[in-house]
Amino acid sequence: MKIREVAITVRRLDAAASFYRDVLRMPVEEEPDRVTVRVGRSRLVIVRGEQFEGVHHVAFGISPHDFDHARAWLKGRVDLIPAGGSEVIIGPAGWDSRSVYFLGPEDILLEFIARQADAGLPATDGQVPRPFSISEIGISVPDTAAAVGEVTRALRLPTFPPQQPGFAPVGDHDGLLIVVDQNREWFPTQVLRPAHGPLTVTIDTPHEPTSIALTKKVTITAATAD
Repeated sequence: MKIREVAITVRRLDAAASFYRDVLRMPVEEEPDRVTVRVGRSRLVIVRGEQFEGVHHVAFGISPHDFDHARAWLKGRVDLIPAGGSEVIIGPAGWDSRSVYFLGPEDILLEFIARQADAGLPATDGQVPRPFSISEIGISVPDTAAAVGEVTRALRLPTFPPQQPGFAPVGDHDGLLIVVDQNREWFPTQVLRPAHGPLTVTIDTPHEPTSIALTKKVTITAATAD
């Protein structure tokens, strides 16, 4: 399951463009009404919108050969969020991953995640680490079990461990929809809650294209892979 595009809103487009372009050094395309951040094979599309409660969570996938370099590079540009006394967060059982977390524009919770499943990908050639995709997107819902049931049925996606009350990933190592209870707190912040704002996710699928609305503000579209 590959995430093709994630679309979110912010109050200040200029600040968002500056962060992804100047701090994370990602390719950014600015238009009067939107900012598009190129994340390898994925796109993060940002448009102007009203303030909402909570924050989004987006994880960028990097090669495991890039992890130590990316961590050191990020430390000079953002404040990494520790958990259990460490800035390196080991993924749950079955993930075989390492991550670092930090805050972006309007406190969006961002993550660089390196999965051993991607060990075949080479390290970045150059000083700036280059994520190859949007690896995860957090999705806030009032009923986690019902949302997971709808996603797996309508989009024909598998669940991914761990399946817990209030936290239930769907997809695989190539891309995960992190379906969470809207009242939980994002790890590792233990403070910030999931966004109640507009979110559109487009994924690649080998099946018939379809679209589902998980809430009034959250839509997932499965499109035929290019």
